[in-house]
Amino acid sequence: MAVNESEKRKLWVRAGGRCTLCKTYLLEGSLTYKEVFVGEAAHIVGQKESTTSARGIDPLPSEDRDLAENLALACASCHTEIDKLLVAELINKEFLRQRKQEHEDEIRHQTSLTQSRRTVILRMAGDIRGDRMELPKDTAVEAVIRSGGRFPVFPEAYDQKSVEIDLRGIDGEEDASGTYYEAAATKINNAIDWRVHPGVLSGDIQHMSVLAIARLPLLVYLGTKLDDGVPTDVYQRQRSTQNWVWSDNDPGTTFDLTHPRDGASIDDAVLVTNLSGTTPLNELPSRLDAAAVFQMDPHPGPAEDLFAHPAVLARFEAAVRDFFTSLESTHKHLKRVHLIGAMPVSPAVALGRILKSTGLRPAVVTYDRTANGYVQALEV
Repeated sequence: MAVNESEKRKLWVRAGGRCTLCKTYLLEGSLTYKEVFVGEAAHIVGQKESTTSARGIDPLPSEDRDLAENLALACASCHTEIDKLLVAELINKEFLRQRKQEHEDEIRHQTSLTQSRRTVILRMAGDIRGDRMELPKDTAVEAVIRSGGRFPVFPEAYDQKSVEIDLRGIDGEEDASGTYYEAAATKINNAIDWRVHPGVLSGDIQHMSVLAIARLPLLVYLGTKLDDGVPTDVYQRQRSTQNWVWSDNDPGTTFDLTHPRDGASIDDAVLVTNLSGTTPLNELPSRLDAAAVFQMDPHPGPAEDLFAHPAVLARFEAAVRDFFTSLESTHKHLKRVHLIGAMPVSPAVALGRILKSTGLRPAVVTYDRTANGYVQALEV
C-alpha cells in the first residue's frame, strides 16, 4: 500500500524539503542539479508488521503506518541505512521520532538550517601501563548518536576514518619516560596541526566530539591543543557498561576545593585531584615539600564512574575555572602549578581545554604515577 499524496504533501511541507537526518536539500539532483524530487518517505514504525522490517513489530495499527506522523522525509542514502536490520537497535523508533520532531520544529519556527547536527569525531588511544587501549570507530559513533544527538561526518580529507591519533606501541610507555612523552606529543601535534586546524579553517569542522583514552598527561595535553573556538563535546568511557554513552541520570556530584597546606615557595603550588582515587599528601614528590597544596574532591567521594553524566563534567569545569581565577588573585607570583592525582579521561581533556581558553600563566606541570611514585611528564 503506497502513501497517498495528501500525506506526502504534509511530510514535505513539515520537513521543509530537507532530509530529516542529514539535512540534504531534496529538490535538486546531485548529477544534473535540476529540480527533481529526490526525497523519500521513510517509515518510523515499519510499513508492514514483520520481523524482516527494521521497526516492523509494533502495536501501531496498520492504517496509521502510512500517515505523515509516522513518516520522516529522508534522502535515499539515509532511508536505505536506517531500514537495515543491522542498525535497527541504534536507529530505533524513539530516536527517529525525536529527530523528526526536532527537525520539523526547526522548519516551523524558521530557525537557521546552518545549526547542523553533524560532528567530526576525534579519537585518541594509547597504551596505559602496558595495556593497549582500544577505541573502535563504531563505539565512538554510537556514543555520539545516543548521547549527543549528532551524526558523525567524515570529510573526504579524513578518509572516512574520522580524526584518529594512535599512540599505541610508542617505546617507553611503561616507564613513562621523557622520550615517550615527547614522541606522543609529536603525534598529537601532527594530527591537530595537519588534520584538525585545516578542517577548522576550511569550514569542514564546525563541531567536534572527542573520545580519548591514554595516560593522563597526554589527555590534558590534547585538550590544550584543541581549538577553543570550535564547539566541542568530550565523552567519558563508563567502566560499568564498557561504552562511552552517557547515563540519563545526573547523580548531582559537586566538587569541593580545599587548601590543606600552605607553602614557603612563591614559585610553585600543587593541585591534587582526587576524582577516581585519592593521593595522600605524603606521596607527593619531595621536591614539592615547600609548595602550597590545593585539593579538589568530589561530593560524594571518588568513584569509578564518577563522570557518568555530562552535567557532572560541566560542574567540574566550573570548579576548575573558579580555582584558577582565585589563584590569580591570591598567588600572583606563581610560576608553576603541579597537577597530580587520579582523574578520568573526560575531565583531563576538559581541564586542558580550560587551560587553552584562559591562556593561563603560570605553567601547568603534569605528572604520571609509576612504580617509583609520581614523575614529571609534560609542561603545558
